[in-house]
Amino acid sequence: MTKERVHYLLQQYAANKATKEEAEEIFVLLQQVENEEVLKALITDARNNAEPEIPVTEEEWGSMWNAIAAATFRKSPAKQFSLAWVRLAAAVILLVAGSVVFFIVTRKPNPGASVTAMKKALQHDVPPGGNRAVLTLADGSSIVLDSAHNGSLAQQGNTKILKLDAGQLSYNTGAAATGQVLYNIITTPRGGQYEVTLPDGTEVWLNAASSLRFPTAFTGNERDVELTGEAYFEVAKNPARPFHVKVDKEDVEVLGTHFNIMAYNNEQSVNTTLLEGRVKVTGNGTMQNILPGQQSVLDNSTSGLKVKEVNTALAVAWKNGLFRFKETNIRELMRQVERWYDVNVEYKTEGKDQDYTGIVPRSQNVSALLQMLELTGTVHFYVEGRKIIVLP
Repeated sequence: MTKERVHYLLQQYAANKATKEEAEEIFVLLQQVENEEVLKALITDARNNAEPEIPVTEEEWGSMWNAIAAATFRKSPAKQFSLAWVRLAAAVILLVAGSVVFFIVTRKPNPGASVTAMKKALQHDVPPGGNRAVLTLADGSSIVLDSAHNGSLAQQGNTKILKLDAGQLSYNTGAAATGQVLYNIITTPRGGQYEVTLPDGTEVWLNAASSLRFPTAFTGNERDVELTGEAYFEVAKNPARPFHVKVDKEDVEVLGTHFNIMAYNNEQSVNTTLLEGRVKVTGNGTMQNILPGQQSVLDNSTSGLKVKEVNTALAVAWKNGLFRFKETNIRELMRQVERWYDVNVEYKTEGKDQDYTGIVPRSQNVSALLQMLELTGTVHFYVEGRKIIVLP
């Protein structure tokens, strides 16, 4: 059996396009020990062509291969083969195709997992979010940005507001600002995100269910904005005028740098993650300077502020179009799902919830993420309209 044939069959299966005959063929092929090298070669190809954004360690690749091989190439006919592993193998191999990437299995999968039952439970799919936001002007009037035309949208004092061809919002200030300071608010709903260039040239990416309040022209000795939710900032450098991001209980001061702030009111903490430059974080009367590769954590329950070393790729994965998890609790993970897919989650699980590690593109329907979670055999889902039920 050629590598090309196995690759084709796995692609068909992963995309739910396989005919009955093709599904039976791949089922048989993956139980034949002689095809082990073919599958391993495909996984090696996927690894060698993996995007730099998705680093995978030797240990992780080894664990994934051992799990797939143990569940597929059965030397004993008495052992039952789990169809769920076919999709898992397909997901690993389709790494380079930009489909579901993979989930590192943290517990032994359920050998009785039914792909048919999984499809039935997830038949009511939910599409991903997109560029959606509302701009509230100084006079209280609103512009729905996702349906607004490109070009000039409004004039605020000496500042012209433009919607660019790429979809982002831009503020162009003309003559020096005088008189009353005008404020705008850009708000993203659940299932929305948006990019805005502020009057000083600072670029801001807003995640779902977030808002940013800012002046239409920066005056005075400081540049102040107010954030709820989550945003990634690339601040225009101006040593004479520090840039301040104010969130509930916290102030972040920078001169020119790249950082992410996650400050949702239903999360346990406010996290500020620095990628480039230097920032000063003040919270609950405590001040901390953080350096690139560090994250400040302001605990919402204790108001304690601490700094730790982190993998910054986890914090900005959303901005790069990815769900990226590292030993993430199912409830924390599903809060991200709620915001991006505009769904509500109901739990019918008991006891300690499982942690998960993995990467899935945010451009996929919600079923892509839920199916990969189900393949761990530790959790199951049922979708009813815009409600996701989490089952043990």
